[in-house]
Amino acid sequence: MRATDTSRTSHFRSERFFCSNNQWFFCARETQDQGPFKSREEAETELAAFLATEIGIQFDAWSDPTLRR
Repeated sequence: MRATDTSRTSHFRSERFFCSNNQWFFCARETQDQGPFKSREEAETELAAFLATEIGIQFDAWSDPTLRR
């Protein structure tokens, strides 16, 4: 909790990428889970394309510290 926070709210952070039955997916608030992909790297590439086209931002999974393995 920061000194400026007025309430004790818990925030949930989940992984954006997950594997199910040896297939990879990514989560996005704007849509349902996307996939399946053959590898995490393919899912990362597809997430970057999704964000660029759907949201209009450039995304580099390797520069985001929340996604580092």
